[in-house]
Amino acid sequence: MKTSSSTIEKPISKNSEVLPTNYHLPERQYVGCVRIGPKNFYTPYYNTIDEAQLELRCLEKQLSYEIVKTVEDEGFYPHRAILIEEKYQKSGRTNGLYTGLNTEDVAVSIDNPE
Repeated sequence: MKTSSSTIEKPISKNSEVLPTNYHLPERQYVGCVRIGPKNFYTPYYNTIDEAQLELRCLEKQLSYEIVKTVEDEGFYPHRAILIEEKYQKSGRTNGLYTGLNTEDVAVSIDNPE
């Protein structure tokens, strides 16, 4: 039997921005929004974008936004990028084109499925 322990997984992505309450009216307020994975955190509403940006920076510091590591930072398929780069190096190419690297390993079907 496996016991559950607190495992912390990396969030997929993170985002931090100031959003207006509306786009179509001249009277608007601004709110800071920090998204880390599926969780959203908001600042209070402010009348100017500058006030909202200052409060957003404070919220980022409270959440340690800068040091949160995400899957997006390492790439979704880092092992695939390594394999493709190895194949590129072995092929002797210097033109920066990665097209057709896999055709050397397997036969490409010429059958049209339609």
